[in-house]
Amino acid sequence: MIAMALALEPAVLVADEPTTALDVTTQAQILKLIRNLQRNRNMAVMFITHDFGVVADIADQVVVLRHGKVVEEGPASAVFNAPQHDYTKALLAAVPSMDPPARSALDDRAKAVEVIGLDKTYVTSGGWFREDRRVDAAREVNFTILKGETLGLVGESGSGKSSVARLVMRLIEADRGTVRIGETDLTKLAGKALRAERHRIQMIFQDPFASLNPRRKVGHIIADGPIAAGTDPKVAFDRARDLLKMVGLDAGALERYPHEFSGGQRQRIGIARALALEPEIIVADEAVSALDVSVQAQVLRLLEDLKARLGLSMLFITHDLRVAAQICDRIAVMQRGVIVELKPTAQLFAAPEHAYTRELLAAVPGRKERAPAA
Repeated sequence: MIAMALALEPAVLVADEPTTALDVTTQAQILKLIRNLQRNRNMAVMFITHDFGVVADIADQVVVLRHGKVVEEGPASAVFNAPQHDYTKALLAAVPSMDPPARSALDDRAKAVEVIGLDKTYVTSGGWFREDRRVDAAREVNFTILKGETLGLVGESGSGKSSVARLVMRLIEADRGTVRIGETDLTKLAGKALRAERHRIQMIFQDPFASLNPRRKVGHIIADGPIAAGTDPKVAFDRARDLLKMVGLDAGALERYPHEFSGGQRQRIGIARALALEPEIIVADEAVSALDVSVQAQVLRLLEDLKARLGLSMLFITHDLRVAAQICDRIAVMQRGVIVELKPTAQLFAAPEHAYTRELLAAVPGRKERAPAA
C-alpha cells in the first residue's frame, strides 16, 4: 500500500492508521520505513492514529482532534510533556503503562483450563509443480489457566496465538493434544456431549463491527445462544437486559441494531453475548485492538470488573504489550507456534529471558527517544 501511495511521487503522504492492526515488530518496521522515506524524499507525512506510542515515535508536530475540532496542537515534546487541554490529558492518561500493576498471587487456585501437548499444522496444496506448504500453528503447546486468572498470549502476526485460541475453543480441531476445562477433557467430546459443554468457554472477538449480525437486534444477538441451549425466551431476554446493564448499556439497546452503536459499545455488546451462556472461561482474541485508547481503557476496566464479579478466568490474546502489562497475571510468549517463555507479567517485563521476548519489548512504540527529523 505504501508503494502504491508513492507511485505518483507525492509531496505529502497521508497515512491513515497504517499500523493499527499490526504486531509491535511489524509496526516498528513500518514506522522505520515511513521515517526513512520522509527523510530521503524530503516528504511531509500526515500520520493519523489513535496510538500515542506511535505518535511519540514518529511525530514532530501533534494535532489533537475532538468532535471534529482541534483542541490542541504543538511540538510533540510539548504535547506529551505539558498538555494543555483536558481532553489531551485524558487521552494521555488512558495510554496503558509498561509497568505492570501489583497482582494477587494465584498459586493456590484450582486449574480452570489445562492445555497439554497441543499441535496443529496447516497444509496448503502447492499444485502440480510446487511442494505443499506446511505451517506449524502450534507445536507442543502447554499451559494452564488458574481460576480467576488472566493468562496473556502474545506474539507477532503468524505466531499461532489466534490458532491456539481457536483450538482451546474447539472451533478448529487439533492434530494432537488435550484441552481440559476443570475435569472435563474437551478434546474427547463430540456431538451432543460437546454442545453441552461449549457454554463453559466463550469468545470475545477482535472486530466489534464484523462479529455482530447487522440484521439482528441486540436483544436477539445476546439471547439467541441461551434460547438455542433450551432457555425460555422470556428468561433469555430478561437475562440479556441484565447483561446490558452489567456492561454499561441501557435496556433500550435491546431493540436497536449494531450499526447504531459506537465501536466501544459494540464491543460491550460482544462481551454481553459472551456472558449470556454463563461461561467459566472467556477467550478474548484481540478484543481491544480496534479501539482508541480512552475506549480501550474503559473496556479493560470492564473486563477486570466482570472477571472479579463473576469469578471468570480469561485467555487474553493480544499483540499490544502495554495492554498485556495491565490486564494479565501471567504472559505466554509465542513464536512460530511455540511458547518460548511463560512467566508472571511483572517478572517477564523486568527480566525477559528469551531473545524473542526482548525483541518484542524493545519494539513497543514510544519506549525510545527518536532523533528529530532532518
